[in-house]
Amino acid sequence: MKNSFQILACLLILVSSCKKDSIKANYTSKVQGNSNAAVASLQTINTNSAELGVVELPSSVDTKIRSTFKWYTQVTAPNGKRIHLLAQSNWTIEKVAYTRSILEHYLTNDNSIIYGNKDEVANSIANQNGAMTMFNDANSVSNNSSGVNGQDLQADETVAVGSPEYLNQSVRNAAFEEILHFVHDLGISPVFPEFQKELETATANAVDNHIFIPWGGLPVADYDNELLAAYNDTYWGLIEYNTSTSTPYLFHSREAAIAGDPLTSSVLEKFLPKHFTSILYISSEFSGTFSMTKTTGELYTNESQYYKNVQLLGSASSGILGNDLNNSLTGNSGDNMLDGGSGIDIAIFSGNYLDYTILNSGGVATITDNVSNRDGTDQLTNIEKAQFADQTINL
Repeated sequence: MKNSFQILACLLILVSSCKKDSIKANYTSKVQGNSNAAVASLQTINTNSAELGVVELPSSVDTKIRSTFKWYTQVTAPNGKRIHLLAQSNWTIEKVAYTRSILEHYLTNDNSIIYGNKDEVANSIANQNGAMTMFNDANSVSNNSSGVNGQDLQADETVAVGSPEYLNQSVRNAAFEEILHFVHDLGISPVFPEFQKELETATANAVDNHIFIPWGGLPVADYDNELLAAYNDTYWGLIEYNTSTSTPYLFHSREAAIAGDPLTSSVLEKFLPKHFTSILYISSEFSGTFSMTKTTGELYTNESQYYKNVQLLGSASSGILGNDLNNSLTGNSGDNMLDGGSGIDIAIFSGNYLDYTILNSGGVATITDNVSNRDGTDQLTNIEKAQFADQTINL
């Protein structure tokens, strides 16, 4: 009888061990790179002088690619190679640029975190000719005949900053999730194997404790990738607006996740920065004052509280209210009111210093662009510096 109990105990230990080990199994990328010459030829497209760095595909690009996609932009890795972003016709230039900003955010170095040097992550993606393939909708994904392997993202599930859907939080924004899958599969997993192991351990713990409940049919080997994406949505405030939303991850705010899931939080904060690192463009549809400070009743500020650098698009005479970070704020061609809040903040202008008239009165700097239809007249409050094309001054 004693031997029977020993055998039963060993079996229970083995089953428990297998349950945890099944969540690792040497992660195999679902996103594939590209080796064909047609994709490699995208390397020569000039995006430097285009609006927001987004261009229409030129005639020199492979016919199958041009018949599927309309827009192109890219992120250049430290090794000089490109990470490609291809978008179909329903994508606006603003949405394409927004998608690129999220990718740049994940690839920006941050020496304050353990896995903060992202250079090799970017190089790994670029070495594989990695591409974000951005389709109009689900039907377009199914009908892809471009010959390009990539991470899919749909226009109807991508929400531009400042758009009505963004302000009302009426549409789930899948861009953060899908772009992180792309970065994970082609970059994080091969470059940071120790981080990958820690992620797998955190995933096993989250599943065992019913913090992460994978949906039916999800392969066990994908649990870690989906936990990463689900936690990421929580971390950046994407689902905090509605605690009744059904998601596989239990917590809906960064604070709740840190308190309730300390293991996952401690692992993922080794890769994720505290704040959004690249510039975000506020849609030309927006009018009013865009707040980067969490404000009761303004659902979008669950996200925007983590922004650091923003730029107004279009010509509306809108404003920006910064937060306690060192913000970089850029107006549009209208007359803007820029308030940096606390921190050491800077306002960005497109022309040379001598193109502007600057007046200081009562703690407010009024900067007027003497070139018409460019920067307009901006009123700056709680902003310590102004950056022009040729120099930066203290205010």
